[in-house]
Amino acid sequence: MATSSKCLLIILASGLLIACKPDATSKAKELPKPAATEANAADAFLNLPGDYAQKTTVAELEARFGVANVRREAGESPFVILFPDDPTRRATITFHEAGELKEISRITVDDPASYWRGKLGVHVGMTLAELRKLNGKDFLLSGFDEQLRALALDGWSPATDDDDGGKLGAFDVAKGDHLYFEVELGVIDPTRLKAALPDGFQLSSGDPRLLELSGLIEVTGIGASSSLDDEWE
Repeated sequence: MATSSKCLLIILASGLLIACKPDATSKAKELPKPAATEANAADAFLNLPGDYAQKTTVAELEARFGVANVRREAGESPFVILFPDDPTRRATITFHEAGELKEISRITVDDPASYWRGKLGVHVGMTLAELRKLNGKDFLLSGFDEQLRALALDGWSPATDDDDGGKLGAFDVAKGDHLYFEVELGVIDPTRLKAALPDGFQLSSGDPRLLELSGLIEVTGIGASSSLDDEWE
């Protein structure tokens, strides 16, 4: 009889322990989701020209990206680096009034693994052929220089030989833009060049000499810039 009583107590105690044990499934459902980091939250703003403007201040950049992710660089011409230690989000910003870090002159991105995107998704590593297709028409660029670099800035819709009714290139200034969209082009593998790259201030992206090399030319940087001569709406 005593043995039966002990067994009954053990069974009852086991039942109480099971009843008191937390439901693992319920507990998992109640766990809060991890908060988004400043870097993750910043990804929504990694677009050029986006809503950036010549008047965008360093304080506004700090509010958007976090003070720790906006580093001021001293020197003869001070500038700012966003996410200096993160090549996927890094960007360099120069100013017309460098000493006071005022009046944005240019935002530049040139890291191959960058999350930054330009108009229509333009990114570092995109080919010249893809760039021409997205713009919808040939554009003008200046270069190539001794470093085998060329820059396309404000010639996305050249008026010369324009037979499409004045249609603007997709990368031209659009309503709501406050900076010019620009692209730097470079050579993927200079050792594969069989001839010297053409150079000129207004070189067409449709130049036959470039078309022969289009597979070797890619986007090496994207940016957005302003000019003190312009008045943006």
